[in-house]
Amino acid sequence: MGLILTDGAAYLARNGAAWLLDIVASARLVPAVRRAEFECWTLRVDLTKQCAEVVCTDGNGEREANILYRQHLDYTDFPLAELKLYVVADSDLGKVVMLTSEY
Repeated sequence: MGLILTDGAAYLARNGAAWLLDIVASARLVPAVRRAEFECWTLRVDLTKQCAEVVCTDGNGEREANILYRQHLDYTDFPLAELKLYVVADSDLGKVVMLTSEY
């Protein structure tokens, strides 16, 4: 789906979170996501209930961000309460998926 993974995103994929990157890739079918130059993906996990929500916004601040995609997960064993990824359009590479620390 035209996604390039940074080292950090590739690490997630190799270590049990490939499903999260599958969600990011499948959301390319949503026109608003496909058109976005910048995407902020947030995974919020309820560690007690082992369920989660994945939300993609345009990254325009916490309160002003436009939600481009949202998906509820009935089950996950992801160990962190929250994880954020950025997806940035690059004219040469396509869309680059990265950890926020790699931005």
